Amino acid sequence: MARVMLAWELGGNYGHLVALRALAQALKQRGHECVFAVRMLGSAQEFLDPALGPLVQAPVRLLPSRNRVRTQLSYASLLHNIGFGEPMELAGRIHAWRTLFRAFRTEAVFADHSPVALVAARTLGVPAACLGNGFTLPPLQTPFPSARPDVPQSVLLRNEVAVLAELNQALARLGLRPLALLQDIFRGVTPALLTYPALDPYGAARSEPCRGVPDYSYGQRPQWPAGKGPKIFAYLRPSPALPAVLEALRRSRARVLLRLAGAGRDELRGLSHPRLAAVEGPVNFRRAAESCDAFVNYGAHATVAEFLLAGKPGILVPDLQERALTARRAASLGATFTVRGTARAPVQRALEQVLEEPAPRKAAEAFARGHARLDRAQILPKLIAEVL
Repeated sequence: MARVMLAWELGGNYGHLVALRALAQALKQRGHECVFAVRMLGSAQEFLDPALGPLVQAPVRLLPSRNRVRTQLSYASLLHNIGFGEPMELAGRIHAWRTLFRAFRTEAVFADHSPVALVAARTLGVPAACLGNGFTLPPLQTPFPSARPDVPQSVLLRNEVAVLAELNQALARLGLRPLALLQDIFRGVTPALLTYPALDPYGAARSEPCRGVPDYSYGQRPQWPAGKGPKIFAYLRPSPALPAVLEALRRSRARVLLRLAGAGRDELRGLSHPRLAAVEGPVNFRRAAESCDAFVNYGAHATVAEFLLAGKPGILVPDLQERALTARRAASLGATFTVRGTARAPVQRALEQVLEEPAPRKAAEAFARGHARLDRAQILPKLIAEVL
């Protein structure tokens, strides 16, 4: 039996908690002790049963970095923007993670989008696994691949040299060994690349295998509005495009089941009408994917994968660069349409296409057939066996 820390440091959507919840359940079934160190304690209360293990606040940056770069070119830029550009503050977070690992006598770390936690685990020699969808676990090439086309390698390398120097300044403040490359954050770590080659955001060659997306089934059964018409599951977040998307859904002939992350009961009540049911609390995405005709989402990787694995086409309205990369890969399959901006008309056209045209559904069904043999229930147990 091992004492395991499940860490979540960056990102703001519920997918990180759903992943840690499923992993903790698999760990507990095998007799291991779990401790959660998470970014958002309030959200954790909705997803993490106290019986799975103690919950503590992850060491995270509370304020935006003072010297952020406006255009994020690669994973190096992401690291700079989340605080690597301020070595003193970064040293404090590394020290805090090391303190947590020691206080809980941590024997292994499973890190979801937690690069500083991985650095701390490396300095203590604690075995670690990195859970990622391809964006949060980037290809280990030097330099990291660009998230944008036509960026010169020289620019990417120069950025990495600068960010590596920032990290090594923080390590020096703690009397710890420097890293030779920024990619060393992930070296010596068990990679858990939870995606499929066709959805890997960068589309770059990798040495580590794509393990697929585990079965994260959780939440209430979908209750569709009564009547006739196709069924659309919409999982959305507040964004500038949200009003246009909601208006297009109301005007469509579809029956819509809406899960709006972060919305309160009163707000959801105001959104509902006879063909649109806005629900509070998690919905079982796998059951929703099996029973719907199409989906609308903001580009969350695991959500997109879940619905494509059920052979359902969709519309993606990405609001961040990571989600734009996922949307681009899904659209390249022909299974989804990407909509940007705040106008209703493009969303309306995309809804008509995804419901009326056979090509998106056929593309989604082809994706589902291509991965039907993978036993998703074994993804996390195999990972646990590798690490422990």
